[in-house]
Amino acid sequence: MSANFLLYAVFASQIFVISYLLPTKLHNRAKNIMAKYPVDEYAKLYPISVEEIKRKICNLVLFGQIVLGIGVGIIVHGLYSQSAEMLGWDSQSVIMIYYILQIAPLVMLAMFSERYFKKMRALNSETVRRASLSPRKFANYAPMWLIACAAAVYLFYIGLVAYVAQNPFDGFAGGLTNILGVTGLNVFFGFVAYRAVYGVKKDPHQTDEDRFKQASRVVKLMLFGSIAATVNISIHFVLSAMDLRYLNDVVSSVYFQGLMLVVVLAVLNDDSNFEVYKNQTTNEGVI
Repeated sequence: MSANFLLYAVFASQIFVISYLLPTKLHNRAKNIMAKYPVDEYAKLYPISVEEIKRKICNLVLFGQIVLGIGVGIIVHGLYSQSAEMLGWDSQSVIMIYYILQIAPLVMLAMFSERYFKKMRALNSETVRRASLSPRKFANYAPMWLIACAAAVYLFYIGLVAYVAQNPFDGFAGGLTNILGVTGLNVFFGFVAYRAVYGVKKDPHQTDEDRFKQASRVVKLMLFGSIAATVNISIHFVLSAMDLRYLNDVVSSVYFQGLMLVVVLAVLNDDSNFEVYKNQTTNEGVI
């Protein structure tokens, strides 16, 4: 199997998984939620009009379809040009830039979610604040084996960089400063996990149980992200040292797909209690 064929096969998988399969799953979940929990019965779930929510979803789907078309165009160009590098440029850069385009709808969705929950908090009429019963210890939100695994992988990476710095391969640059980049990335993951556990409650209607489960998912995702990113960078070092640099682009694409699969599957498996958004009723009618 030629290196180019392997690269384009994996890239085609990246297009299918990130630009088609996962957006389709998320879109179907959103439609199912709106159908199962209509605005006339679950008004608290819609601080923003249903029309605006649907319009935003349609815009994100359209953007995703455009990105999917760009990906197909890159493959078609590769099949006809037969160039050693994607778009006759640099395969690693093309894969990275295309991945950024692929996750752009998710970034825009996250920004929309911030406005959504801000409006929900503003409309919340409950004035009595209740103390959270969720555990406050970080270790309660993830199994110790996962925390230990993340620490072990990070320490392995430090040892790998130290070894390569003493026995550099052609093209190795940065020396021990390579450790700073991964350390900074892990600090970011830690910050996101910290905010999930100790930060302000975004959804005013969320139960303590649901908040704990949500925070636990975020902590586990950040630990997984730390492990995956560190392993990915370590593999790049090893492949370069073994003069197998042509596989680095394949590894990057597989890494991006695996990362997005785990993140989106975590969202799809969310089992939050939507009854907290249901209209309260009395014998006289709806409050």
